[in-house]
Amino acid sequence: MNADKQSVLTFGEALVGYASVEDNLRLAMHFTRFPGGADLNVAVGLTRLGVRTIWASVLGDDAHADYLADAIGGLGVTPLVRRVSGPTALMFKAGGADGDPEVLQVRHHTAFAQHADALLTGDVLALEGIDHVHLTGITLGISPVVRAVAHALLEAAAAGRVSVSFDPNLRLNLWPDRDEMRAIVNTVAAHASVVMPGLGEGRLLTDHDDAEAIAKKYLDAGAREVVVKLGAEGARAWTADGRTARSRPFTVIPIDTVGAGDGFAAGYLAAFLGSGSLQERVDQGAAVGALATTRRGDLAALPEREEVDALLNSSAPQDQFVQRL
Repeated sequence: MNADKQSVLTFGEALVGYASVEDNLRLAMHFTRFPGGADLNVAVGLTRLGVRTIWASVLGDDAHADYLADAIGGLGVTPLVRRVSGPTALMFKAGGADGDPEVLQVRHHTAFAQHADALLTGDVLALEGIDHVHLTGITLGISPVVRAVAHALLEAAAAGRVSVSFDPNLRLNLWPDRDEMRAIVNTVAAHASVVMPGLGEGRLLTDHDDAEAIAKKYLDAGAREVVVKLGAEGARAWTADGRTARSRPFTVIPIDTVGAGDGFAAGYLAAFLGSGSLQERVDQGAAVGALATTRRGDLAALPEREEVDALLNSSAPQDQFVQRL
């Protein structure tokens, strides 16, 4: 596979995370600081898998933004960042050892939310040297200003025949109007090459209960490939030309599930860009997602290529299939 010869652009807000090992935020007194944000997570995950990735965003002028700028400089990602006046998004999380952690995000009226249009310049929208664009529903939900930039990137990708992936990655607190959320998210999904909802997200967005019906909804709308994430059960993928595949199982001991979906997206896209088979795509996505749950911290949890290959090569190919519908 030649994913290392591909270039990906991700667009979204970074945030400063504070994590505690206490069971909940009410009791938490001591925190570890880390950089995070779904689109930055995917960018770092792709970079660690050998894919050249550019992360486009806007940072504010506070100390948290300075921390992010310093941290991002050591992640291997190519930053395409504008600095403007305004605060930085924050995330606090606690627990997770015996289940999903408690998470609180503070991201209203941030520099990114108010001034993301600082990215609307020729060097960004030209997508020169870019082979793929990755977008998320988190980005769409932040503000109308941010949505306008996402739609501009979507239009630029269509004009340049650049493939697009879209992870709905719903944060319901960002969407006061559920009907508006469904309309906006589903419109972007219809214009994406690859759509990757979680099962619960797919049910909320399409009114269909099972993964196959959700996939068919998006394929009929115009997507070329849909992969539905099934949590501990892995993932299933369908393509417009009738192929389908189920990921094989990977046994790990989860510590922190936050960021697992971003890891899945990075693993899947690295195989997609490297011309991996549909089976290889879902398997690599599931492997990266599984490994991402074994460590705390969004970016720190994302595995290197050697770790992913070791898990892929050590696990017996159980229950895998590729078939024609």
